Amino acid sequence: MSNYKILKKNSQIPLFILVLFIGFFSSLTYWIGINQGQVLSPESDQNKWTSINVVLDNLLNNYVDSLDSYELSEKSINNILKDLDPHSSFIPAKNRLSVNESLVGHFGGIGIRFMIYNDTLTIVDVIEGGPSKLAGLKKRDRIIKIEGENFAGVGIKNEDVLKRLKGEIGSEVNIAVLNPNNEIVKHRLIRGSIPLKSISASTIIKNNIGYIKLSSFSNSSDLEFKNAIIELKNQGMEKLIFDLRFNGGGYLHQAINISDEFLKKNQLIVYTEGAHSKKRSFYSRSKGLFEDGELIILVNSSTASASEIVSGAIQDNSRGKILGRRTFGKGLVQQPLILPDSSELRITTSRYYTPSGKCIQKPYGENIDYDNDILERIESGELTQNDSILDKSIFKGGILPDVYSPIDTLGYTEAINNIIYTRNWRDFCFSYFEKFPNPKTLDIKDYYDNFKVEIKELEKYFGENGEKISSYTPKEISDLKWSLVVELSSYYYSDQSRYILNTFRDSDVKKAIEEMSN
Repeated sequence: MSNYKILKKNSQIPLFILVLFIGFFSSLTYWIGINQGQVLSPESDQNKWTSINVVLDNLLNNYVDSLDSYELSEKSINNILKDLDPHSSFIPAKNRLSVNESLVGHFGGIGIRFMIYNDTLTIVDVIEGGPSKLAGLKKRDRIIKIEGENFAGVGIKNEDVLKRLKGEIGSEVNIAVLNPNNEIVKHRLIRGSIPLKSISASTIIKNNIGYIKLSSFSNSSDLEFKNAIIELKNQGMEKLIFDLRFNGGGYLHQAINISDEFLKKNQLIVYTEGAHSKKRSFYSRSKGLFEDGELIILVNSSTASASEIVSGAIQDNSRGKILGRRTFGKGLVQQPLILPDSSELRITTSRYYTPSGKCIQKPYGENIDYDNDILERIESGELTQNDSILDKSIFKGGILPDVYSPIDTLGYTEAINNIIYTRNWRDFCFSYFEKFPNPKTLDIKDYYDNFKVEIKELEKYFGENGEKISSYTPKEISDLKWSLVVELSSYYYSDQSRYILNTFRDSDVKKAIEEMSN
């Protein structure tokens, strides 16, 4: 009985949240209806919502078994949303900060990139200007104690590390570090604001051709992008390959700001409109940093949302070329609402349209397998054959490229994938780095051209795993070497280097360079 009373008492909070959530929709509909001259029946509508409240209240108070009120509220909200559209969503309070972290652009932490190596928290990179860098921590240091407690052993997970080292900016954390000289050094660190960079790579890849890879549209993306453009122009960039592949989107205003850097003043970038949202048009407002240079944007089937806004603006304004494969097709705009328990509701309020008036949202609804769209693209041959996307009689959504580039089918074999995507291989790569910590060059292109993998180390790896290197084809061995070279580059230099290295072998990048050379 006592457990039931506690549950009943606690249930009032989430029930109130749900009532407020329902009331939000009810009042929003009524208010907009009046402004549009529609006649609604507030009493009738209110009765419908009251019925839902009564059902929930009775379930919590009278059901034969005890119910988790938070779980019931979450399920109720998700059930309301699931049949509306694919992108309206509910984020529980416990997940909201982590979900939004990449969009906010920073978090409180000590400024390291790490891995669990031999059951020990091992530093693989130290962020410039962060607390760890200022304290003198270095690559290959092991953190063995946190707040006086041993922090090593079988079963340690990345989540455990994040839980202990991330925290409020300005708070302190005490650690003990074992360095490569087997010395134990204690550090008292003050957590700082650690940036989450949205630009994965920025470099000159050939002569006067620059390359920028943007992974998301976060709060800091426009500033990062401006700084990258300025730096590359100072290095002689006249043409730009802007890589938006695998960029799932982010903030609308960031897409607008970045598009503005390519367009002349007063050109339409995008407009949004919905049944309850007035049409809003967004134009370029100021002189951009890269209005005239040759521009190619790389896209693929994972290029979505804000990335498609930029691609559509560039394409419709004839500012540059889109190269790759048809984009994802997310043309719906979500509005966030923070609920009283700090959970977040994201409801679709409008659609966005490219300057030519095209909504690129791909079809959804009954009898449409929205989540398995990529499988349909594979089976139809769309990713490998240009003519598969030329039938415009059927609307499929997304931005169609100006220059089609098929997916690279000469990738790793299944046997190699089964090796390189394992912790065992990652541990081998790091052990190689520890054995050979000096890359002998500071130039990434020189590293690409001249770095040689010690074949004996690969033979040893296979021997320890009960295999022989001779059982693999020359191409597979070459692919393994390449995987090792790329992984090592992130240890020798920075995480950005792996993206730069991959541009040297990237078929889409090669095709973009050819387009710019013609």
